Amino acid sequence: MDGRLIVVTGTSRGIGQGVAVRLAADGADVAGIDWHDGAETAGQAGPRFTHFAGDVSDPTDMIRVFRAIDDAYGRPPWGLVCVAGIAPEVDFLDTTAETFDAVMGVNVRGPFLCGQEAGRRMRDAGGGRIVNIASTASVQAWAQQSVYGASKGAVLLLTRNMANELARFNITVNAVGPGTIATPLAVNVLNNPDWVAAELGTTPLRRFGTPADIAVGVRFFLQPEAAWVTGQTLYVDGGFLACGGPWLESFEGHVSIDR
Repeated sequence: MDGRLIVVTGTSRGIGQGVAVRLAADGADVAGIDWHDGAETAGQAGPRFTHFAGDVSDPTDMIRVFRAIDDAYGRPPWGLVCVAGIAPEVDFLDTTAETFDAVMGVNVRGPFLCGQEAGRRMRDAGGGRIVNIASTASVQAWAQQSVYGASKGAVLLLTRNMANELARFNITVNAVGPGTIATPLAVNVLNNPDWVAAELGTTPLRRFGTPADIAVGVRFFLQPEAAWVTGQTLYVDGGFLACGGPWLESFEGHVSIDR
């Protein structure tokens, strides 16, 4: 990344941490935004990483944080990666309006506000790259994830609309859609043997993802050479969305299925 400045949200753990560590290793200067402590990520990413405490859902706070990043680096960001997200597991009928607002605030308003702050700076600098984190939940329903799924569906369309409007400023906007990633956010799923068996049964690569897997997709969209790729979502899910049913070792010869 040759010293390019990349702003990454949600860097204190999980996918955001993995993205920050990868980009710093690639030579980027990474400004991480998170309301949690950033010491662990700083220890992994090294001196190219700087933590900025902030709430991505608060417009006033994001103005403050991006000005602090301006002061710290003295140059506009080349890239923005919006990872920060929350995913409470609640039955649809039990989901409160407060939970709805909290999820939409972080997962949708966060990329919206950060996209505006970074986008204005990129416009004035002549271009840049924005990558939002969508999900397989952007296009497929999951139990107890009605609001999370709605938020990630919104991220998918927000990405396309941003790409449409910002192209004239030489800013590309794309998304990476992770499958289930082995992070603290997925601990309830990963500890449920029935869920693990069901999901891996329709995941051709037969494992859950890691933050490093997602960082590879993010890195592709951020590279300067990806100048004619915009408005796209790359699903990094081990083949999950492509699989209608599992391959079973018990299959012998030709299997006919009448649909």
